[in-house]
Amino acid sequence: MLAAYLLLKLIWNLVRAPRSIGLWKENRRHALATRATLAGYSRLIEGEWEEAEEILTQRLGYGATPLLSCLGAAYAAQQRGDYQARDEYLMQARTEDPDHSEAVEITRARLLERAGQLDEARGVLEQLHEQGIRRRAVQGMLVDLLQRQQDWPALEVLFKDLKRSRVLPEQELKTLNRDLQVRLLTADARPDGGSLVWSRLSRRERRDPVLTAVHVRSLIDSGSMKQAEKILRKAIARGWNGDLVRLYGHVRSAPIQAQLDHAQGWRRSHPDDPDLLMTLARLQLELKARDEALALLVEAARIGVSGETYMELGLLLESLGESSKALQCYRRGLQQSQVPAAPTRSESPAELLPAVIENA
Repeated sequence: MLAAYLLLKLIWNLVRAPRSIGLWKENRRHALATRATLAGYSRLIEGEWEEAEEILTQRLGYGATPLLSCLGAAYAAQQRGDYQARDEYLMQARTEDPDHSEAVEITRARLLERAGQLDEARGVLEQLHEQGIRRRAVQGMLVDLLQRQQDWPALEVLFKDLKRSRVLPEQELKTLNRDLQVRLLTADARPDGGSLVWSRLSRRERRDPVLTAVHVRSLIDSGSMKQAEKILRKAIARGWNGDLVRLYGHVRSAPIQAQLDHAQGWRRSHPDDPDLLMTLARLQLELKARDEALALLVEAARIGVSGETYMELGLLLESLGESSKALQCYRRGLQQSQVPAAPTRSESPAELLPAVIENA
């Protein structure tokens, strides 16, 4: 009986042997392929592109993660400058793992963008977007590409979809929208281009001081002074803003005296505001009242020292023939402009404004 049992067991093992050997070989191939993938990525990290590519591709048909091996090989090929090999590896990645074709295409877009092939990268991302893929990686990269290509109309269309999908954080969307509107307000070269963009803004956006300043500068550049003055006056009435107040001093809306009178009315509630003093000085200069302008600029410098104030003082003093004093102001203006700190009140005006205050 024992001999018969041993004989049957031997026959059974001989029958199963090919299958067992096959499983052992397959497991060994998988193990070697996994080790090759890890070794290949180690070479990628070390920057050994050729060696990494060779290791990652030598066991592509045996590993449990062919997608990772193909994508790693594609990256290595690009780093070598072989874009054809890169594209072939990406194609193979889709073939090896069709269930993750989306990840392959996102990787393709990243590699194309890094290679400077912006149009091709944009094409891949737009195709993903049209397919209804709203991954944060896709939308974020598409936004970056449109900004780099300065295609503001296309970004405006995309932004509407970004608001609906809410994939990007709210604060990021707000920042993007402001930047986009600034670009749109300044990008349209038509005489009324900025006004057309302005008219499309929401009420909240038209009350944004940054967007208001951009639009007003555009109006000033185009000579639409009356409209610029009206918008600034209303914006400042809604909320005091130093940038808008300074900008008011660059507007030349006839009659200038009426504009000056309006600005002087603000001084009752903002008597020591250096931005307002700068604006009043500019308007006084427009009316040829140089003494009044000089006094206002000196007072502005005492209250809030800034490079802009010194530069204005220098220009005025130079027009009065005070070249040496003007040069001192120019130097101090440059020094202040290199200091990122906010304007501060002067405690020693004689030191900050040497020779200028003496005769002011």
